Amino acid sequence: MVLAAVLVTLGLAGAAPQSAPASQAGPPRDLTRRPPPEAAGTGVIRGRVVAADTGAPVRRAQVSLSPVAPPAPPMGTGQTPPTTTTMISANGGQVTTTVSMTAGRPKGATTDSQGAFEFRDLPAGSYRLRASPAQYSAGYLGIAFGATRPIGPVSSDPGQPIELAEGQTFDKATIALPRGGVITGRVTDENGEALARVQVYTVLPLPGSTRTMRTGGNAQTDDLGQFRLFGLAPGDYFVAAEARGNTFVPPNAPPETDDDKIGFITTYFPTGADEASGQRVRAKAGVETPGVEIRMISGRLFHITGIITDSQGRPSSRSNGILQKRSLSGGGMTYGFNTDGQGRFQMRNIAPGAYRLIVRQQQQQPPQPPNPDGSVPDPGEFATLPLTVDADLDDLLVTTSRGATITGTLVFENGPPQMPSGQGTPPIRVSAAPGDPEGNGSLVPSAAVVAPDLTFTMKGLSGELLLRGSAPQNALKSVQLAGGEDITDTPHEFKNGERVTITLTSQASMIEGTVTDAAGKPATEAMIFLFSDDKSLWRSNSIRTRRGGIDSAGHYRLPGLLPGRYYLIAVPQDRMVGLALADPASFDTLSKEATLVVVGQDEQRQVDVRISSGG
Repeated sequence: MVLAAVLVTLGLAGAAPQSAPASQAGPPRDLTRRPPPEAAGTGVIRGRVVAADTGAPVRRAQVSLSPVAPPAPPMGTGQTPPTTTTMISANGGQVTTTVSMTAGRPKGATTDSQGAFEFRDLPAGSYRLRASPAQYSAGYLGIAFGATRPIGPVSSDPGQPIELAEGQTFDKATIALPRGGVITGRVTDENGEALARVQVYTVLPLPGSTRTMRTGGNAQTDDLGQFRLFGLAPGDYFVAAEARGNTFVPPNAPPETDDDKIGFITTYFPTGADEASGQRVRAKAGVETPGVEIRMISGRLFHITGIITDSQGRPSSRSNGILQKRSLSGGGMTYGFNTDGQGRFQMRNIAPGAYRLIVRQQQQQPPQPPNPDGSVPDPGEFATLPLTVDADLDDLLVTTSRGATITGTLVFENGPPQMPSGQGTPPIRVSAAPGDPEGNGSLVPSAAVVAPDLTFTMKGLSGELLLRGSAPQNALKSVQLAGGEDITDTPHEFKNGERVTITLTSQASMIEGTVTDAAGKPATEAMIFLFSDDKSLWRSNSIRTRRGGIDSAGHYRLPGLLPGRYYLIAVPQDRMVGLALADPASFDTLSKEATLVVVGQDEQRQVDVRISSGG
């Protein structure tokens, strides 16, 4: 499991006018957020969801209607640009999306007994429809209206937008759900005897990377050792079998026997010990792929014992933790444990491999509400450490702490932006992201709220982290320690009492343009990827790495760029979503197909690109 990074949508609360010093900023505003009223219209979109193979209605299907932002106006027209939101993704990278000020919010509906649905009172505009089966119709796959490919774990065909005029009724929105692929087989031991109650799941290799992703296919073997994985998007998968023994035992449990020390290890079809030694199995839409026989590997299992103490050296009797196995998929098996009255814990039946031990003090019950300024209460003490399990580990001493507390100041290089007052304006926040693009090794603290005087305090920092901050009409320029060391793109393990200065600038540059397909027409599904030509910055969590989508006219916009040399490339959406950008090899592959762009200070450029063919 990749430890999640923080999603930040940042606004300025209580900022002083540009000519006034920061110390004259007003009091914090009401943090209650009230969404603006939805625009009403007279348009109607209705249709049906059916099964692609039989034409029968799909009852209780979930249908979503999403407004499409209108094409962004060309630069220099004097029109107000759409708002931009910078997000920190799960692996720490920045993703910039463009949202129309009047695009509206998505709507949902459920089909009736005839598979019919309807959306009423719609303003004129462009819309996209997506449908997915009900919970108990998982043999079918979700798909967008007008799409040719189903919604998959690393791909999404956005389909055909519906252009709706004021007062118009569009009643031909038929969405045919394709039937998913099926993989069937059997799990046995080394002697060919059937194994029951074994978990079997699929693992998807990510395009252009050595990494993989565990997907939704999951089943349990029956008394004959047979399994059936269904509802699979078309693609090539590894199929894994996992027989999990009981790992949590009391610290005073009876000693292990020799038989206890041998057990089954996660096995990849047909007899591989990991993804790298597994054989891929192809799933086809509406087709069953039989005969996947997995012979499980048995081997030595190990135990871990230890004691957890707090920062004062006292045994921690109110702690719980997890042991998380790391794999190419960025996660793996996770085992939980608790400490006894003396802070002791014991785990058994642990397969060999690389793990991370994460311990937290038990939280207060019920959970404490947010502080008045919107920040999260002190989470208590914690600890995280890597473990390599290739033998029994006895008497581990794990000491928890509250992590580092740092203070800092937010500096607006060109003065703070002018923001309208009123309810619903969120405060400025500073967030932390894992220094490791895969998110391993760091517990990410809650975002810190910036005070009216533009100072902030962040608690609970552990491991190597990157600090991030933003505000309307401003982009992150630098993060510096008190001594002047620049750590903007350098993961840093913070020490208690350190001070940082985060500088934002309103003179960032922007690239925009149109993406065309092989025929020279505006593309309808593509993603834009921009990254530095400096190989040391080939990471998804660099501030010089940006990903973005295109609108219905094939237009893209990448604001908030610092001066420098960049590679710019447009790729099919399914290819980009599947790329594991924690792997520098993915950047290297894309750089050979990309266009080199030089960006100056406070510059706006028009750069049209054609979708890369992957050659």
